[in-house]
Amino acid sequence: MAGNKTPPVNQKQQPNKKTWIIPSIAGLAVGVIGFALFHFLIMTGPTNTVEFCVSCHEMDGVYKEYKESTHFKNPSGVRVVCADCHVPHGKGLFNYLEKLEDKVIVGGRHLYHHLIGTYPDNESFEKSRYRLAQDVLANMRKRDSKECRQCHTYEAMQFVDQGKSAANKHKREQKSGGKTCIDCHSGIAHEEPDEPDEE
Repeated sequence: MAGNKTPPVNQKQQPNKKTWIIPSIAGLAVGVIGFALFHFLIMTGPTNTVEFCVSCHEMDGVYKEYKESTHFKNPSGVRVVCADCHVPHGKGLFNYLEKLEDKVIVGGRHLYHHLIGTYPDNESFEKSRYRLAQDVLANMRKRDSKECRQCHTYEAMQFVDQGKSAANKHKREQKSGGKTCIDCHSGIAHEEPDEPDEE
C-alpha cells in the first residue's frame, strides 16, 4: 500500500494571486493613461486648434480665404475655427465614434498625403481642390449640416431682419426640411472651386 501514496503538492505549482493581480492592474493603468492621452491629443487637444490645421503648406490658400470670411471677423465678434465646421459635434457614443472616425481616418489621410508630398505646391493642390471640396460637402450633407446647426438654428433666426428671399427660403426649409444648410450656403468660409473641365 505504500506505493499508493499521493505525491506531496509542490508549493510552487499553486497559483499565486500576486502573479496576475499586479500585471493586470499595471495593464489597466497603462490602458487608461493611453486612452486619456489619445483622447486629449486626438479628440480635444491640439488637433482642434487653427494653428495645427494650418501648419501644413496645403492650407495656406484656404487659410487666407477663411481670414477674409465672415466666420473669421464679423459684427458679433464670434469667431468660428476649423474644428467648428470640419469636426462632427454632439454627445453620446455614436457622436464620439463619428468624431473618432473623422479625426483618425479623414485627418490621418490628410497627414499621410502631406507627408508623402501629394501636393508639393499650391498649383497641385488647386488642381484637386474641387474633388476635395466635394468630399467635405458630402460629409456635411451626410450629417445634415450638424456642424452648422451647432450655431445656427431656425428657432433663433429673426426672419424680419433677413432679406425677403432668404427669410422665405428659411421658413420653407424649417417646415419641409428638404435641404441641408450647405445646399445653399457652401462657399461661406472658403471660395468654391470651379468644377474642372471634362478631359
